[in-house]
Amino acid sequence: MENKNTENKNMENLNAENAVEKDGKGKGKKKGVIAAVIVAAVVVIALIACWFMGVIGGISEAEAKEIAYGQVQGATDDGSTSVIKEFDDGRMTYDIQIVHDNTIYEFSILARNGDVVNTDMESINQGGSAVNGQSNASQTAPSSDIGVDKAKEIALAQVSGASASDITKANAEMDDGRYMYEVEIVYDQMDYDFEIDAATGEIISQTSESVYD
Repeated sequence: MENKNTENKNMENLNAENAVEKDGKGKGKKKGVIAAVIVAAVVVIALIACWFMGVIGGISEAEAKEIAYGQVQGATDDGSTSVIKEFDDGRMTYDIQIVHDNTIYEFSILARNGDVVNTDMESINQGGSAVNGQSNASQTAPSSDIGVDKAKEIALAQVSGASASDITKANAEMDDGRYMYEVEIVYDQMDYDFEIDAATGEIISQTSESVYD
């Protein structure tokens, strides 16, 4: 009789242990499912955020240029168009500059959907018409223009090892009546800035400093 009672107790203990083990496995499986759902949700949210900011998907550089050309009647890709893709104010944009008919046009275009979010223009004509609230009587377009691509080449030649992907800025500017290209290169933890004469390709000024300064 005593042996039978002992066997019954052993059986009860074994059943209890099995029940605890099954319950533990069930809880572990449930936790694994919950963790997988959370990870999947985070990934989806991250992808949506990246798309919204224009980091992934969206329009190409060529499409952004076409949008900008559509804003400037008669403008074509003649080598004087500058395109910089950058992350600004929580969104990816194409900053495009077009030099056409003695006028500098600048556009910020959302990489996500192609919306034009900012435009600016500055005349480089001789004649004194007011643009952006300033007289341009002393501003004269050069008889020849090396183009932004050539200006980039000139600047890159001064920074050994740098490539076109290291150029963060390449814009046409008027400074004291002189038409020039401003080119910025960030390479090997250094920031290089160049001012290049648009007519001759001469380097007017060149500075460099650590990106940590």
